[in-house]
Amino acid sequence: MRSFKDANKIVQKNSCILYFHNNLNQPRLAIQITKKAVKLAVVRNRIRRVIRENFRGSLGELGSFDILLLISSKIYSEKDEISDILMQEWKLSIKSLQQSQL
Repeated sequence: MRSFKDANKIVQKNSCILYFHNNLNQPRLAIQITKKAVKLAVVRNRIRRVIRENFRGSLGELGSFDILLLISSKIYSEKDEISDILMQEWKLSIKSLQQSQL
């Protein structure tokens, strides 16, 4: 198993995506959200669910990548807005990842 230490990065304001090619025919996703960044477990779990759902919808568009989404910086916003902010960053990061394949 490879380490994300040597992975490529896409850095956003509140998140970072580490990725590298895998030998499988499909992408894989791991999500790490620290308690320091998002205090409420309900919000952290909602973010994970929404991102996984979006990831499943874009499986055909992505290549064979192992992707690690890191959210570790404190997000200063209302709890209802946090998932929207991170979802926008996720979509921008996926677009950047798709463009890097070309």
